[in-house]
Amino acid sequence: MAVFIFHPANQSDRRADGIGFVLAEGADEATARASATAMIGAPGIAAWSAVTVGAGIDPVAVQGLPVGKPGNGTWPDRTRGNRALNA
Repeated sequence: MAVFIFHPANQSDRRADGIGFVLAEGADEATARASATAMIGAPGIAAWSAVTVGAGIDPVAVQGLPVGKPGNGTWPDRTRGNRALNA
């Protein structure tokens, strides 16, 4: 399984809800992208760039808190607006 980060490459692809960084695991990029899309819901992330997480990846910082799917054991599961993500 590989780990990918998805983010909008263009201003026009940013989401109104402020989500702009999604990390997901999958057998390949398409599987990870589908998992990420299912978690955050519409609009999807088809136009977003994908970055494979691995050795040599540049450091990155993300503004805001992480939000995971409901019931996960790693991340907070409520957004700033106190709502759950779709998955």
